[in-house]
Amino acid sequence: MIMSKVASGATLRDVAAAAGVSLASASCALGQGRRGVSDQMRERVQRAASELGYEVRRRGRPRARPLVVGVVVPDATNSFFSAVLGSLGSALRREGHRLLVTESADDPEVEGELVELLSPRVDALAIAPAAELGRATEELAGRGVPVVLFDRDGGSAGDHLPAVVMDNRQSARRGTMVLVESGFRRIALVNGPQRVSTARHRTDGYLLALAEAGLARDDELIWTGEFSFDDGRRAVNRLLRAPERPDAIFSSSAILTSGVLMALREHGLRWPGNLAVVGYGDGVFASLVEPSVTVVEQPTHAMGETVARLLVDHPVAQPGPTRVVLSSKLVVRDSHWRTPLVGRDGSTAAGLGREPSLVGEGPR
Repeated sequence: MIMSKVASGATLRDVAAAAGVSLASASCALGQGRRGVSDQMRERVQRAASELGYEVRRRGRPRARPLVVGVVVPDATNSFFSAVLGSLGSALRREGHRLLVTESADDPEVEGELVELLSPRVDALAIAPAAELGRATEELAGRGVPVVLFDRDGGSAGDHLPAVVMDNRQSARRGTMVLVESGFRRIALVNGPQRVSTARHRTDGYLLALAEAGLARDDELIWTGEFSFDDGRRAVNRLLRAPERPDAIFSSSAILTSGVLMALREHGLRWPGNLAVVGYGDGVFASLVEPSVTVVEQPTHAMGETVARLLVDHPVAQPGPTRVVLSSKLVVRDSHWRTPLVGRDGSTAAGLGREPSLVGEGPR
């Protein structure tokens, strides 16, 4: 069932405000959300919708012509988003559809302006929100235009929309546990902005791994900035000025990891000899640098394909939005092994270089 706005100009947000409920609850009460609501709430929302002239009607979307699909990403130069865009574009082109891509610079205000610009030009929209789902995106969906969120969930405002995301908490937990089980104890986190759901969830996974290992949280070891190369460098520069340096870094995105490695080189440090590194996202550089970088690999191809399917096969009627959670896998390379300490007699310290027990395990 697709929400449609009539001549009155009322939106789903207007209905929610009039009924005194959240946007997600209003959507559920009108038959689109994925959770149930009470009969009393349903009646209140339906009455508000009727009074405002907002109606729910079943309608399909013509398939006779190619669709124009708009895509808004934070940064098209980020290897993760460029890989997803490649997969999404290929899947859509196979069926004769076209893609319009633009980037928000991870700025919610810019994102809203771009969605408004795309609104009259597209038949569907895929978006990786810069923060909480914006009003322009909500209103586009309220007019019956298929909208699919990907990578980021858009917060509670996005509950009523289909989404394709990763198991970020467990993926970050696994990446951090690789370092824990390699014997490191002062493990720093280099992360993106906490307004973004992926960054928040990766922080949760990092802290979960520390708790499981009996390691205390140390805010001096947690750095948050933007998902950018320059912020990866800044993070290392700050961490190296700490009274007690970290002995390992878990970096939460490929573009951050590239900045982290550059900063380490600028300081004359090697990984894993001076400081171990595990990354999140398998940028091309990760397998080419020496030593190569152990990473949590993101399923970019599957994400692009899944988003395309949800956009093109948007159902006429559905019990609730689809939420697809994709799993990652660990790619074990050389950047996290603890370097054996060689004594003057040529002997090495025992117990170093042990392979983590997580290697080869599937998502959990």
